[in-house]
Amino acid sequence: MHISSVKIKNYRGIQFDGFDASPFTCVIGENNAGKSTILLATSLFFSGTSLGKSDFFDEANPIEIEITFSDIKENDINRLLVDHRVRIKEILDGEKLTLTRYYDTDGKSDLLCSRLAPKDERYSKDVITALMKGKKGKEISSAVIAVFPEHKAKLEGLTTQKDVNAQLEEIITALPVEEKELKLSPLPTGIENSIKNFLPEPIYIAAVKDLKDDVKSKESATFGKLLGILMRFLESSEHFDRITDSFADLHKLLNVVRDADQITDDRIKKLQDIEKQIGSFLSENFPKSKIEIEIPKPELKQVFTNARILIDDGVRDIIETKGDGIKRSVTFALLRTYVEQYKEQRKEAAKSKKDDQEEAEGVPVEISEQPYIFLFEEPELYLHPGAQKILFAALEKLTEANNQVFVTTHSPMFFSPHSTGTFIKVIKEYPSEGKPHGKFLTINLLNEVDAKDAFQIICYENNTAAFFSNRVLLVEGDSDVIYTKEVAKLLNSEWDFEAKNIPIISINGKSNVKRFTDFYSFFKIKCFCIVDSDALIDGFEKFTVTEETKKQREQLLEILDRIANEKGMQAELPATKIKELVRRYTWKERYNKLKELGLKVKAGNALTEDEILEIDFLFREEENNLRRRVFTDKTMEIPEKHSLLTALRSQDIFILSHGAIESYYPDGVTGDDKPTKALNAVKVLKGYEDCRPHLPNIKVEDKKQCELEVIFKKIFE
Repeated sequence: MHISSVKIKNYRGIQFDGFDASPFTCVIGENNAGKSTILLATSLFFSGTSLGKSDFFDEANPIEIEITFSDIKENDINRLLVDHRVRIKEILDGEKLTLTRYYDTDGKSDLLCSRLAPKDERYSKDVITALMKGKKGKEISSAVIAVFPEHKAKLEGLTTQKDVNAQLEEIITALPVEEKELKLSPLPTGIENSIKNFLPEPIYIAAVKDLKDDVKSKESATFGKLLGILMRFLESSEHFDRITDSFADLHKLLNVVRDADQITDDRIKKLQDIEKQIGSFLSENFPKSKIEIEIPKPELKQVFTNARILIDDGVRDIIETKGDGIKRSVTFALLRTYVEQYKEQRKEAAKSKKDDQEEAEGVPVEISEQPYIFLFEEPELYLHPGAQKILFAALEKLTEANNQVFVTTHSPMFFSPHSTGTFIKVIKEYPSEGKPHGKFLTINLLNEVDAKDAFQIICYENNTAAFFSNRVLLVEGDSDVIYTKEVAKLLNSEWDFEAKNIPIISINGKSNVKRFTDFYSFFKIKCFCIVDSDALIDGFEKFTVTEETKKQREQLLEILDRIANEKGMQAELPATKIKELVRRYTWKERYNKLKELGLKVKAGNALTEDEILEIDFLFREEENNLRRRVFTDKTMEIPEKHSLLTALRSQDIFILSHGAIESYYPDGVTGDDKPTKALNAVKVLKGYEDCRPHLPNIKVEDKKQCELEVIFKKIFE
């Protein structure tokens, strides 16, 4: 079984929202958006810890934390007591179970289920509890019969609240469907406590400890829990029987043992003396009363939960006295140990299963283990990048052991195309009326992006933008990143991409525009794009634009062709363009095809229509080059060009009117490669006066304006 969805209502900074979960769920977003609230709410669902007024988004309304568990199998149900297995099936929906932790405005909570319940409010738990409160014996049934006279025959004579509740539950079950509706209701009688063994056990690891906050576990308890999960592996060790035998011996030393045939008291004498002394004082007021001290039999899990970790880093002391860095590293080490122990256990189990099958026919009975839900807040804290990668791998392995992991993170390293099924981006919204609140954006990249794109697009830099930004600027290459970033600040000191948290992402060519815009759209991030004028001529299909804009572009291409023809311009390719084409494998193929067709003509054979089209396609680059030359010619005034560029800017696509970014450098700048040339261009510029004169203008509403200033204003303002 696993958590498949979580809904949170009225808790802290969350008014109401929900998300779908996967085995490994990353919660991302800006600070103070509500990331930790997701983990705390999930932990509260299991613990039911009392809350204060400050925990309510609206103090007048209750808090509801609803969790749906899916893929519930028979061996999960078998974790319950035998009598309770049938009862849990009453509230299952196939292999799903939806439960709600309901906090009333007094901060107290109940764990409820969604089930068909009577529309008649007389049957509500609160009404029935109030009816029987303070009553004994026949008074109980009399009070209930007064409210349910139609059920007098079934309720009469009952003298305990337990019997009345059981009888009323049978009556409710028998009610017609039309008298019921789906609502939050108490769990079936008897399973309120045992259901904890059925549900996953939460392990909450907070980022910053606040010992005043009762919701966040004390550090000692957290480390104890992590040690406790390692206890499972002792159960399969050769020494486990010795440990359990020693616990049994200890139990005999501390308790009276009652077997079917006899009662044995082999307790230590001092304990018997203390018990007798207490009993003698009690008998002074209650002569017929006897007292017996019973000490629960210790369990291995309890022993580990109360265990302490001692660190000797020159001073031997408990870990709580040490620094945050070493505490985090110990947490890291405990999780990695769990993963390694799990691997060993799986190997041993596989070998044991094979041996059993060789010895006897039949399918071995599967042991149902209670899974864990690890709620890990900012696991990357105090860890260098290399250690973060190792930790992520360990967390990834935790999910293989039928566990689930929820993490909040500021690290873009927490992604794997194999395991990170879901990202929850928490976005802080500021309504015109009412309090700000967090909203959840669920992104399942494994469903939306194929593996190849995931590997190529989701790198460190791009993750950072997706996790923590609201806007990004896409550019074609590294030289665009270098020059754009610096020129923006020179034109206006407020146009600082880093300070405003607007990453500039190099997409390695305009052909990748669509892939990147699609990727960022999953995170609801606004994308701006600066590309050279070549994008208008070749590759325009990569942009998502209006139909009207597409028509404008077709009309402009016709105008460019006409101007080139009227001026008798030659369709010759420059040497640099030929070198670029030769490097393309597809162009080499076309060249070889042309040779083949040439030999065919030489042999006196006629070319087919398709072969003639192939030749036209081969030389299309020459046609495109003519269009580029006309488009970027500063001496030509083409109104349709400015209209199209204006339309594209309104759609956040900025096509440079003068060609590539190099056309915007100061005169005389050189460099061995494009990035070096961009760096050298930046060095020449000292301030606005150096920067502005050589930057080209464009027409905007019949006024000449600096093109880059128009672009940057749109991005920043």
